[in-house]
Amino acid sequence: YRSEDEQFLYTKKELLGKVDGLLGGRAAEEVIFGKDEITTGASNDISRATDIIKRMITDYGMSDKFKNMTLGKSGRGYGGMAEPELVREFSEETQKYVDNEIARIVDERYNAAVKLLKTKRDLLEVIAKRLLEIETMEGKEFLDIINAQKHCEKLESAAKKPARRRSQR
Repeated sequence: YRSEDEQFLYTKKELLGKVDGLLGGRAAEEVIFGKDEITTGASNDISRATDIIKRMITDYGMSDKFKNMTLGKSGRGYGGMAEPELVREFSEETQKYVDNEIARIVDERYNAAVKLLKTKRDLLEVIAKRLLEIETMEGKEFLDIINAQKHCEKLESAAKKPARRRSQR
C-alpha cells in the first residue's frame, strides 16, 4: 500500500474519481444557489479537472477512439524557452475530437455530480452548514457526518417497511 502522495500509477476509474471530486464544488454551488449564482471559487478545480481529462485522452491512451496512443509530447517552446508547451503532432480534425471529448466527459461527470448532490441534498446542507461554522473540515469529521446520515436513512427505511407477520403453524 502507498499513500496517495506516493502513488504514481492511477487507473482510469481513479482519475475519473479525482475529476468528480474536483467538479463537486461547482456542482454543490449550482444545487444550493442555482445556475445563475455560481461563483469563481471553483475555477482552479475546473482547470485541474479539465487537465486530467485532457491528459487521459492525449497522454495516457485512455480515449475510446485513440486507445494506447499518445497524441502530443511536451517540448520546449521557440528558442528553448523554459516554459514547456504541447507540441501538436496531429491534425485539426483530431484536435477537434480531443476538444469535443474533453467537453463531453466534463459535462457527463459534472451532470452526474449535480444529480448525486440533488439526491443527497439533505446531507449536502448539513456539510455546508458545518463548513460555514468551521471553514475547514478534517476527513474524519466529514466521514462521521456521512456515516451518521447513512444510519438515519437506514432507520427511516426500516420504519417505512410494513411489519412482517410470523406465519402460524
